[in-house]
Amino acid sequence: MNLFLRFKKDYFNYLISVILPALIISISVPVFKHLLGAAAYGNFSLYYNAVLIFTATTSGWITQSIYRFYPSCTNQAQFAKLTIYISGKTQFIFFLPVLFVIWYTSNNFLFAIIICLAIFFTSMQFSYMAIAQSSFLSKKTIFSETIRAVSYILISVILLIIMPHNYLYVLFIAVIISFLLAVLYLRRQTRDFLKKNETSAELTYKILLKKFFNYGAPLSFWFVFAYLLSYVDKILILKNIGAEVQGNYQAIFDLLSKGITILMMPILTSMFPLLTQAYEKGQIVEIRQLIKKIILFEIGALIAACILYWWFGASILFMILKVPDENVYRLMGLIIIAGTFIFQIAMVVHKRYELKKMSYHLLGMIAAVFVIQLIFYWIFREFKNPLIYPLGYLIAATMYLLFVSFSTLLIFFNELIRKIKVLKKS
Repeated sequence: MNLFLRFKKDYFNYLISVILPALIISISVPVFKHLLGAAAYGNFSLYYNAVLIFTATTSGWITQSIYRFYPSCTNQAQFAKLTIYISGKTQFIFFLPVLFVIWYTSNNFLFAIIICLAIFFTSMQFSYMAIAQSSFLSKKTIFSETIRAVSYILISVILLIIMPHNYLYVLFIAVIISFLLAVLYLRRQTRDFLKKNETSAELTYKILLKKFFNYGAPLSFWFVFAYLLSYVDKILILKNIGAEVQGNYQAIFDLLSKGITILMMPILTSMFPLLTQAYEKGQIVEIRQLIKKIILFEIGALIAACILYWWFGASILFMILKVPDENVYRLMGLIIIAGTFIFQIAMVVHKRYELKKMSYHLLGMIAAVFVIQLIFYWIFREFKNPLIYPLGYLIAATMYLLFVSFSTLLIFFNELIRKIKVLKKS
């Protein structure tokens, strides 16, 4: 099957698997903001994003290694078993240290336990999801993500009505239960599939762990920096401007950026296993054609999203979120849309580094971008304009796109110069 045709088939399956949960989660943003208020909602979001950052550190190297090595593995059933073992063992190693750190900083043992369990089940779900996606079980992810999203909203709302003052406990308990249900479902579905496709080829734990660590460890830290690009702005706006503005900014960011990311995520999810298989077969031309088509699609989506947002989307968004319909918030939303799309385009471009196992290069580039973002915030630290913070995110996303595209741009300009010279001679 043609790469692009196969990509479209898996993309639409994955799109369905995220649209249903995305609609449910999108409803949760205004609901939680109304129930909790802007300040409390912003507070929960900071904690939850911290959980995601730590999850990326402990499990990102595993999930990315699954995407890269699973398609070329001769015994995928054994590969999956060893991968889950590595994932579980990694989480147990970090469980106690993280527990003591959170307990010490929050002075709350129960809260520390809840956060650690949230990290554990989130990480395990990421690993099972990567196996399902690499097995091209795209339809199974529809049910998994729907189960997770529906259970999260229902449990959260019910518990918030009963215990509104303990909102942090309530929301993280809902996170734990929803991810646990998704893990149980994916475990059953992947196990049944892999039993039918098991071979006698041997694969050892040590060999797999070494491959994962060498390739995936830098990507874990890459995920940390990637999360920080859209996290540090929330901390600084809370510190420098206040909880009310931070809560409104967080709500706008969650609905716009996370909504766009959810819709674009199936592109990366369906694309990378296909690219890995094609790369192993030496189909370099087909890979370039697929990447170019995807980038053109995302550029078109960016232009359409900006026009629709400015035309009527902002008014609807602010009405839903109960955010003041002011120019500063309108511009915030526009900048968030642009920054999110640019970063998503960069994620597509950087896949060629992953195919070549150049994960250290990606880590260096994302770290440099984060430093640039911090320098920007430091230069404008005295400014009280809230637009400084989404602008920092936009600049970081743009710089990362330039970094990952640098060698491609050099090739393009060299080819352009060569053609100009040929035309001059003729």
